[in-house]
Parts: sequence; C-alpha cells; structure tokens
Amino acid sequence: MAAYFVGMIDIEDAETFDLYRSLNPSVVEAAGGKYIIKGQPVSTLEGDDFRSRFVMIEFASEAALQRFYNSPEYAALRPLRERSSKSSIAYINTDSASSDCTAYQIPRFGDDVDLTPVTSTMAELGAADLRIQPTLISLNPVDWKIRSGILAALPFTFPYTPGAEGVGVIEAVGVDVKGFRPGQRVMAFSSLLRGGWFANKVDVSAIQCALVPDEMSDEQASALSVPLLTAHQAIKLHNGAIGRALVIGASGSVGSIATKLLRQITKNVDGLCSPSNASHVTGLGGNVIAPEQAAEGQYDFILDAAGGPIIETAYRSLAKGATLVSIVQPVDEARAKAASAHAIRYSAQPDGKQLADLMAEHKDLPAPRVALTLPLAEINTALHLLKFGRVRGKIFLKP
Repeated sequence: MAAYFVGMIDIEDAETFDLYRSLNPSVVEAAGGKYIIKGQPVSTLEGDDFRSRFVMIEFASEAALQRFYNSPEYAALRPLRERSSKSSIAYINTDSASSDCTAYQIPRFGDDVDLTPVTSTMAELGAADLRIQPTLISLNPVDWKIRSGILAALPFTFPYTPGAEGVGVIEAVGVDVKGFRPGQRVMAFSSLLRGGWFANKVDVSAIQCALVPDEMSDEQASALSVPLLTAHQAIKLHNGAIGRALVIGASGSVGSIATKLLRQITKNVDGLCSPSNASHVTGLGGNVIAPEQAAEGQYDFILDAAGGPIIETAYRSLAKGATLVSIVQPVDEARAKAASAHAIRYSAQPDGKQLADLMAEHKDLPAPRVALTLPLAEINTALHLLKFGRVRGKIFLKP
C-alpha cells in the first residue's frame, strides 16, 4: 500500500520558491517518490476561497515517505520552501502498522525442513519495539544451526522465523520508544529466540537497534552488528592488560574486526588464516603466522573464531592469567586452568547502545566481503550455501 505526501502552499517569494521547485524533483525521484499533483491551483466548491497550490507525492510506503522527509537531501531544501512560502505539510498512510507480513518460517527443527513463506497479519506493535521494513538481511552460521536443532536447548517457539541481523527502514515506533522515528535507517542484531529478520517486516526491540550512519552502505550495516558486538564483548572478557594476542580465523567477519580492535590495544596481534586471505589480515594490522609458529605460552588473549582442531594451538599458547574465548565450539576449562588461564565459550548479546557507541568510536571498521546477494525467496538455497558451499564472504538476502 502507498503513502502520500501532501502540501498546501501559498507562495510569497516566487524567485526563491522556483529554486526550491527546480531542485526538489530529483530528491523526490531518488527517494522513490512520484508526483501525482505538482503545484496545481485549487478550485473552491464551498467555503472560503483557496489561494494555495496543492502538491501530492506518492511513495511506496510510510517508511519510504518518512525516509525522504528526514533525508539530508530534503533537509537542505526545506529552508528554501519555508522562507518563500506559507505551507501546511501532511501525509496520508493507506497502510497500517499492523499490516500483513510474509515471513519464512520453520515448523520444527531439522536439516530436512525447508523455510516456507507464511503471510499473516502482524500483532499490535509492542510498546518498546520498532517495526522495520528490511532492506538487506545478513546470514550468519547461527541461522542454519538453529534450523538444524543444534541450539534446541533454547526455548524456541514454533512456527519460528529465523534471522538475527539486518538493516532496514523504521515503519512504526512503539509508544514507549525514544530516540527513533519512522523513516530512519536502522541496523540490529536481534535476540535469537525472537529472530524474525527472514521477512518483509520485522518487529525488533528498540534497545537492540542502532541508527545507521549516512555514509555506511546497507551491506556493511547489515553485516556489522553481530561481528562487531561479538569481537568487542569477547575481548572485554579478559581482565587485565593484553601484551600479545592471537586470533584464530582472523580473516572471517568476527576475526577481522577482532584483529582491528586488538591492534588498537597492542601491536602484537598474530592471526591464523588460509594463505589466500593473508593479505586481508595484514591489511588490518595483523601478523599472519602458521599454527606451528604460535608463540608457546605467550598470548594474553586468544580468540577462536574458526573452530575445529586448530584450537589445540590455543591451549599450548596460553600465558599465565590469559583468556581463551571461543565463539564457535566448547572449550576445555580444566585444560586452561592447568595453564593458570581461563577458557570461555561465548555468544554475543544484542545491545543497540553499545553498537552505536562502537561505531562512533571506530570509524574505519572493515567492510564485509560480499559473496552474493539472493532474493529472500531463495532462503533455502542461501542456507545450504552457508553451511556447505564454502562461500568466501557474506551471503545477503534482499526482501
């Protein structure tokens, strides 16, 4: 359904208003808008004479309209209109915040279970939530792990819509939400139990969302929340100074950001990765080594972002008082304790404020390497590729 930007305008300074009128159509077009009525005079049928001109612009949705109205491009033109005319501006939304949603759901766990589209009317928006129209969805290994049942110990409710990370435009805001408004572009890492991103609309707790910087692409915004929070939170699990660090899987999404963050703490960041990805890691400031080159008993912090038997390298490399964090597999706490160190299996926690603060602090975070972007309708193919395809880079879904 569409939304309509409408305006009644009394022109007082024709020269200035003509400048506004000449510049605005390109901004409207770039935002996906279409003029239905463009400055036509109004003929009176009853009541006082109308001296205004009438404007009506159609947008695909309220979110698209709000994004246009709140855009930096339109904000730059608005003072021209305000100085040169008296105007009343409003909009008409022919959709509603409790509109239909098509979500890709599973009825139970199992590798043999396909996600199927289910269209239903969304429940009333929660007071602390944002309703978001996704523009790009990022796939993560946890998505196929949930479907497979690896995380079945968690209290999931079926039917379940997976998807934990994405970027989109706010369509509606819960009554208790502060700091967000319709039309803004936001990114989020949602709680796994709630999920919901594999859909054309998703409700997300506002405290798990952050505004997307204007200069950030949808690809980076969609894929940044999980690895940035994971890397930051994992590093913070270590109490004490970090003189030397090791990142296992340093070329992956989490490993790349961890390497970048650790380089701001210490110059001594070693990374394990495949030879084909070595230049990527060195570009982040890491020192690429082979597993046998890992300094035995010398690392204060080790992040395992790859999994598999290479974690054996970590145990023999722990310094006294060190911390080993694995984000992908169980750890041997007793073995770490024998080396007077700590071993932690960790999963990141959503936190919109922390995400916003980290983006403000770190302006040069690595952008994701894009493997491919598929339509949301091809979600089952995407999950298969994610699990078995050995795809280099991120897989995205486009609603």
